[in-house]
Amino acid sequence: MYCHICFKSMQEETTWKDLLTPKLFEYICTECEDQFERNSSPTCQKCMKRSEASICHDCKLWQQILTTDPLEQNISIYTYNDFMKDAIARFKYRGDYEIQMVWRKIILETFKKYFIHDKLTIMPIPLSEERHQERGFNQAEALATSITYEPDTKTLIRIDSGKQSKKSRYERMHSANPFQTTQPPPKHILLIDDIFTTGTTIRQCAQTLKQAGAQSIKSLTLIRS
Repeated sequence: MYCHICFKSMQEETTWKDLLTPKLFEYICTECEDQFERNSSPTCQKCMKRSEASICHDCKLWQQILTTDPLEQNISIYTYNDFMKDAIARFKYRGDYEIQMVWRKIILETFKKYFIHDKLTIMPIPLSEERHQERGFNQAEALATSITYEPDTKTLIRIDSGKQSKKSRYERMHSANPFQTTQPPPKHILLIDDIFTTGTTIRQCAQTLKQAGAQSIKSLTLIRS
């Protein structure tokens, strides 16, 4: 076994306990794992942005923009430090699909901690056809398979290929909604994405799904920027 970040070989002893109760495979060495920074308090109770206030400024702005916030709660695992930025660049923009194996264990553990009892349909944020062809895969869908190999990838589509990263904070929060539903959505949904920045993408998806009949929408994201 080798680390999927630094590619160093990893030696791990197998005990009788492991044989009786197999654990999830490790795909990252301790040195690399220690460089990922877990999201920690104090954070906004709604979106997990670092904030001394219980509800951050961004969430208050969304309340003004949308009147009723369609997103009930977001849980993010890591912060966007330099080490994570490099890993995500390899994953999304340089086509290193296998790097998602590094996060499978922590994503599944986080899901079980916060959402296991909610009976939610897992739904990755969709890419436009153009962006999907450019990258070769949908990074949100890859992360969603940490929880289930059959996420809902049919109900929600994206019809706009514009990059959020090229827009200012104001432009993101006031951009047109690029998402549409293709069929009636499930009642209770957990959206999956890699990065939560302003919350625009997640909330646009949530708004679209709510307008189509969904009752409750939460999200699980790998990183809180």
